[in-house]
Amino acid sequence: MKGIIILNLDKKSELSKDIEFPENICEDLGVTDSMLATVFEEHKKIRTGPNYLEMQVKRDLSVASFFTGHSSKHFIGKGDHVITVFLSDEDILPRNFEGQVRRIAFDLLSRRKEKKFKELFVKSYKLLEKGELDAYWQERQEFVQEIGEKKGKIDDLAQKVSLLVSDRSEHLRNVEALKNEVAGLYSKLENWSMQMAELNEYNATLTAKNRELKRLTNVQKMALDQKDERITHLKAKLGDTDEIEQGAEKILVEIQKIKLVNENLNQEIDKLNETNKKLKFQVLKAKRESESVPNLELEINKLNDKLLGAANEKENMKQELKDLRGEIKLVRQEHAQYYKIIKEKNLL
Repeated sequence: MKGIIILNLDKKSELSKDIEFPENICEDLGVTDSMLATVFEEHKKIRTGPNYLEMQVKRDLSVASFFTGHSSKHFIGKGDHVITVFLSDEDILPRNFEGQVRRIAFDLLSRRKEKKFKELFVKSYKLLEKGELDAYWQERQEFVQEIGEKKGKIDDLAQKVSLLVSDRSEHLRNVEALKNEVAGLYSKLENWSMQMAELNEYNATLTAKNRELKRLTNVQKMALDQKDERITHLKAKLGDTDEIEQGAEKILVEIQKIKLVNENLNQEIDKLNETNKKLKFQVLKAKRESESVPNLELEINKLNDKLLGAANEKENMKQELKDLRGEIKLVRQEHAQYYKIIKEKNLL
């Protein structure tokens, strides 16, 4: 190993050198501030929490670097710090090297203001060179536990989505049933309206016929009265002769015929009156049925309100599904990132 440096972010979020060992190691190795900034940018690409990387900064120089995590989120030791170790071509890093650098972050950064910090820093670097630092993996265990919690949350959200999809299907079936019921009621209302119109038209026709028959009956009655007057007048004028009797008998026969016709007309009038009564009863019944139409319309309005409520609930459910899917997407992205890091570092 060639040396070590600790970088931190100042109040303006700019990267600055905190401490390095040996002194002026960056200048001796030709490491510029832009190279160190590139290392920090690579850390940010991985994730905002603690992370470790190895990369080549120059043709003949590589580094092993650990970012402690942002201070506003999860961090180790102290947030917004980078511990970078400069490596030689002969260095073969142990599998727990990341854990050893983590130990430096966990043990030293919180003690930065102590007077003997530099002494502790140099001592830790010497132990790191020898591979004698105890690895610190507690945060990694918490990370694995957090992944398990995220997985449980994903399973819970998946179950909620399944329940919501089931409820949505039930609501869709209810909405379809309400639509069919409303369509049936509208069809029934239309049939009742057509029957009412036909009954009104038939009643108007029968009323007109009845009025015409009454007029004809009155005309025939007036004609019979006139004939009776003529017969009475002839009897008074002619006396009791055989000729008069013969003529009277003929007149009586004619009168009997006229009376028979009159009786037939009266019977027909009675039949028409009876028919008219039945029609009036049917009209009254139709009117009573028509009076139930407002109640039917009220019921249709209620059903329409139910349809509107079902539509609103459907929109709410869609919005809730959308929110849940967004949340699931975020959790899955974070889970995929965690899993990628663990897989890359062979931690499982």
